Amino acid sequence: MINITERPEEFKAELKDKWLNYYEANRNWLQALTDRSGSWYQNIHSYEDEELEQLGYSNYSPRRPNDCFIFGVLSILEPQLKGLFAFAPESPSNYIDRLGLDFDPEIELKKRPEKEKTAAEYLDKIREEIRT
Repeated sequence: MINITERPEEFKAELKDKWLNYYEANRNWLQALTDRSGSWYQNIHSYEDEELEQLGYSNYSPRRPNDCFIFGVLSILEPQLKGLFAFAPESPSNYIDRLGLDFDPEIELKKRPEKEKTAAEYLDKIREEIRT
């Protein structure tokens, strides 16, 4: 675990990965919940139109789950943040911005390099194909 005060940039990069991993694993119900409740945050300005077009998005408005939901998830994924939220009360959007989390998780997942499959994953895939 990287210490937030000793290496803040590394901590933020690790936090981003943790959030994206959580989002990716739970995206089906997260999208349904945030669509139904209307709790997407729509004011993300960190993407240029050209970048979105290169990723295959046209006429797309970047969005992310609301601040409080992200904080709830992060407080479980990264215990160091619990103290930060308690001792430095600011607006939730300031925290999201300072932690480098003001991004659309779908866009960021698309930008991630594909994970290399391990030998075990490859063998599991072959076993599954044989069964069907």
